[in-house]
Amino acid sequence: MTAWDALLDRLERELDAQLDAVAPWHPPAEPMPEELADRARAVLLRQQDRIAAIREQQDAIAHQLIALRRVPDAAQDAPAFLDVAG
Repeated sequence: MTAWDALLDRLERELDAQLDAVAPWHPPAEPMPEELADRARAVLLRQQDRIAAIREQQDAIAHQLIALRRVPDAAQDAPAFLDVAG
């Protein structure tokens, strides 16, 4: 097993586990073998898909935070209603 095989194995495991935080990595010193190029491209596509999904989650959270900031502060004995449809 080459260092590139090991690195691609690790990246695939991290993608499979859908970890939010992963350890930094550095490419091995030797050139990547040509026979691993398709596998590396597949990992890259999966990483890009994961990045897009995380960005979508961040946008959804940002919208939720905006909605929460619109809720006025009220006295504890006063009922509060939030219009989630409008």
